[in-house]
Parts: sequence; C-alpha cells; structure tokens
Amino acid sequence: MIRVFSHDNVFMVYNLRNILENAGIPCLLKNEQTYSAAGELPPTEVWPEIWVDPLHTEKAEQLIDLALNGDPSQTHWACPKCSEQNPPAFDLCWQCECERPEL
Repeated sequence: MIRVFSHDNVFMVYNLRNILENAGIPCLLKNEQTYSAAGELPPTEVWPEIWVDPLHTEKAEQLIDLALNGDPSQTHWACPKCSEQNPPAFDLCWQCECERPEL
C-alpha cells in the first residue's frame, strides 16, 4: 500500500476517499482516531491518511489533484449581467447570482 494523501482536515480526507472509492479505487484509511495523541507526537504523524494499492496510485493521484485543483482545461467565465469573473466550478455569478451562460 502507498500513502496518496494526508491532511489535518478529516472531512477533506473522507471526501477524497469517497471520490476514489466511487471511481473504483479501494482505499485504506489510517489514523482516523489518533487526534488524542496530538501533542505527544508530531502533528503530521496523527493526520488521517489515504492509502491505496500500488496498481491504483497513478489514477488516485490524478483524481486527488483534479478534486483539489480543478480541471485546468476549464477557465473562469465572465458574468453576462455584471461582467464579474467567476471560477469554473460556479454555476451562478458570485456577485449578482446570474446563471452561467451555456457554453
């Protein structure tokens, strides 16, 4: 098994594990209950971790990168009503709540 992700935010770790499992990548979650050891161990040693089989490492890392950073092929879009720039993941303008135009 290879560790592909670790973070202090347990909800982020659970979300990424769900993304990987929905893509058919079996995961092992380690350090789920180690927060009580924080202070006695270095903080990063008690963070929850996602581990996968070496056969799935490359695909898992790609999915994690996509989930954390978005699709680089998508670009910001300008609101047709107020001209505000919006991130690709937004379907409504953050400024005026106008719907994203169809591409």
